Amino acid sequence: MRLRPDARISRCMVFVILMLSLGPLAIRTNAGGTQYWQLQGQAAYLRGDPDGISISREGRLLLAPALVPIFDTGQAFIWSSVADRKGNIYLGTGHEGKVFRVDPQGRGTLVLDTEELDVTALAVDDEGTVYVGTSPQGKVYRLTPQGKSSVFFDPEDTYIWSLAFHHGTLFVGTGAKGRIYRVDRAGRGQVLVDTKETNIMALLVDSTGAVIAGTDPGGLILKVTPEGRAFALYDSPVREIHDLLLASDGTIYAIGLSERETRPSSAPPSPSSLPPVTAVSSTGSVTVTITSFDLTSSVTPIEPEAQNVNAVLYRLRPFGEVETLWNASSFSAFCATLDESGNVLLGTNDKGRIYAVDQQGNATLLVQAPEAQISRFVRSDRGLFVATSNLGKLFRLGPEWAGHGVYESPVFDARFIAQWGTITWRNQIGQVEIRTRTGNTETPDETWSEWSPPVRNGEKVTSPPARFIQFRLTLRADRTASGSARPNARPQIESVRIAYLPQNVKPTISSLEVLPAGVALQEVPQQPIDPGILSSGLDPAIFGVSTNVPPRRVYQRGARSFQWTASDPNGDQLVYSLFYRTVGEGQWRLLVRDLTQTFYTLDTEMLPDGWYVFRLVASDLPSNSPERALEAERLTEPILIDNTPPLIRAAAPRLIGRRVEVTFTAVDATSNIARAEVSLDGGRWQQLLPDDGIADSPEETFTARAEFQDSGEHTITVRVFDLQGNVGSQKVTVVLP
Repeated sequence: MRLRPDARISRCMVFVILMLSLGPLAIRTNAGGTQYWQLQGQAAYLRGDPDGISISREGRLLLAPALVPIFDTGQAFIWSSVADRKGNIYLGTGHEGKVFRVDPQGRGTLVLDTEELDVTALAVDDEGTVYVGTSPQGKVYRLTPQGKSSVFFDPEDTYIWSLAFHHGTLFVGTGAKGRIYRVDRAGRGQVLVDTKETNIMALLVDSTGAVIAGTDPGGLILKVTPEGRAFALYDSPVREIHDLLLASDGTIYAIGLSERETRPSSAPPSPSSLPPVTAVSSTGSVTVTITSFDLTSSVTPIEPEAQNVNAVLYRLRPFGEVETLWNASSFSAFCATLDESGNVLLGTNDKGRIYAVDQQGNATLLVQAPEAQISRFVRSDRGLFVATSNLGKLFRLGPEWAGHGVYESPVFDARFIAQWGTITWRNQIGQVEIRTRTGNTETPDETWSEWSPPVRNGEKVTSPPARFIQFRLTLRADRTASGSARPNARPQIESVRIAYLPQNVKPTISSLEVLPAGVALQEVPQQPIDPGILSSGLDPAIFGVSTNVPPRRVYQRGARSFQWTASDPNGDQLVYSLFYRTVGEGQWRLLVRDLTQTFYTLDTEMLPDGWYVFRLVASDLPSNSPERALEAERLTEPILIDNTPPLIRAAAPRLIGRRVEVTFTAVDATSNIARAEVSLDGGRWQQLLPDDGIADSPEETFTARAEFQDSGEHTITVRVFDLQGNVGSQKVTVVLP
């Protein structure tokens, strides 16, 4: 939004840097770990710093139109501009309320020093008389070609935001009360329409004499007939319609600015919520209510979310269709004009950049000014001129190309110290010079290397190995034999790419888990990976193939499973090997080599009982040559492998009447006894406690007691478990008389 003159404004304004989603691309290949830094697409290039360089939507770098300095007002801001028929350009400035005239020779003169803070609007009639709208006192001054000035119109409104002159009538758009006045040549004014909005930010008059107005805070585009009847051409979802532009075919272009808190939804409000418009005619006041008739119903525009869009360009066709042609989420646009090709030029606060938007909505960064903000465009018979703020200067834009352009790329982070390979680019027209520099700090400083000598296409980068790299590109037109630039050959370049080999960093094993005995891991069937994908070095996830499907768990006697997580800082493909040794041994033995999955189940029956330590080794060999490959390892705690069940000895039964007692001694050679159970005559198993009350040693004694009522043969069966789940059993048969 335009800064309000009555606000507390610092002369140092804050501007937002364009940060879009695309960025420098690091593309992995399988060529010994070689990677590429490639700037591709406009969004990637916009992160750099162009001087005299245009950036197309496809990411081509081209020589920009020349931006020639004409006049420095010495003021902080230029709020308004207009040109008369003699080629004089008038500039309205802030915050000292001055008006400057710049003649066709580029000489600037102070022609009016008002008592106001800001000159917020300018208009000129056919005779070269300039009308000056000021704020915050809301006056319109009349400035003759001879330099005489006087107060022409002084409404009760606080601000004069916009002026338009048409066939002897001056239209005045005001702030605080949102009125449009019609003022005759004698300075007599009357309210043409009271919009009930707060501010009339933009005005223009179409070929029928109707006034087109942009409002704030409703974001309306209104059409007001000479009789004072108002009609809403469009109720936008943004807060403010800041500037309007009328094409020769009747198409209206409108810049909308959004405050993030303005509207929580992109849905347009219901017709009943639209404000009434009061029109004042010569016969009195007439209230006109905007009805539900919607000129946008034939074409549904792409509405931006108000909280996600700062600036938007609307296109209103003569028959009422409305569409969103362009929008930006991180900066604002303040002025618009048409170039000779029908592109809409937008002046922004994005580093003083001018964007060209074609009729399909494709945006090109046309040029970047040395000042922070593009305030206004003004066209005269001498060409197109650009007014800036921070600081307030006037430039001529084109039509010739700049003599040369320089583009400094964003700093690329290879993440590790890297060796640099060849630099290549495509579609070169004109003379191209590229230099590089490298360093190990994120921001280039005195610790970085000097800019290298120019590097030709396909040559190796000569800057020293480092973590960060930046290139500077200079683009010039080819010269003819006479030394002049060749016509119709706009210098350009496309897709700069630098190969690099980062320092290899060893993998990291973040966890190694040993599952309980008897738990086996089985791979879940998944989509097979094309061998071509593996050989290409590309991530299979790009092709929708998941390589991280967790295994399922099943029971398997004697199984011991290992599961781990590992990563590689370079993004290298990893393979794993498992080794083992008994506790006390120094020699590692290979268990399995070159696993690609992150789990393994061991059948422990292949190993003798005892205590073992296992070693997991992760290697990045698949992505590196053998001399560059690195490994990481992790050891388990000592693990007991025991597949032998406890040995059980039974003492002779003792009979006391019909009561029987049998003592069982269980011994395990490797692990402790865990528990025991007893069954009488094949009945259900019942827990049997050790005689000392706790099972905590390799040898335990259990006494089974039973009382049988029937004579004859009876059985007492005991089974004993060790800590590894091995089971031993023993049965005793007794005969009661």
